[in-house]
Amino acid sequence: FADMGVIVEEACIDFTGADEIFHVLRGQLFAAGRASLLDYRDQLKPEVIWNIEAGLKMSATDIAHATHARGALYQRTLEFFDKYDLLLCPAAAVPPFDGHSRYPTEIAGVKQERYIDWLMICGAISLTTCPAASVPCGFTNDKRPVGLQIVAPPREEAALISACSLYEQTQPYANMLPIDPIEPV
Repeated sequence: FADMGVIVEEACIDFTGADEIFHVLRGQLFAAGRASLLDYRDQLKPEVIWNIEAGLKMSATDIAHATHARGALYQRTLEFFDKYDLLLCPAAAVPPFDGHSRYPTEIAGVKQERYIDWLMICGAISLTTCPAASVPCGFTNDKRPVGLQIVAPPREEAALISACSLYEQTQPYANMLPIDPIEPV
């Protein structure tokens, strides 16, 4: 974006507590599907079973605290966008991983406690209600694609689409293909 004459500054929304908020609210949604656990447990992935069971253990107080904390996160998001037009961040905490692995269990030497931790940057963004999109921004040394997540203020989908379009028009990645895909586990 700097190459396009845009002022780029290092800044971030204060995502304090976002991982726990996401975990609780996701658990609540999965708990609503508890009938699936009872009727189809043998057909569900272990991660889905874990999510449903974690959600069933949550109390109304847990959910109320998470909902309140999400409101505070939303206010911090609005404060961020009072100063900045967009947030640019990685699309994921890791590049694409081996298709034979279910998910990364460690990132930069840090053990991941939950199977969704590697995607927490996306979860945190979803809590803000902001429109977001990922665009290709390059490749790792072994030709795995890397994405840039572009986030606009709440209800600013047009600004997001314009920013993504501008970025893709000035970059060579949109029509490049990465390595051949590998069937997932």
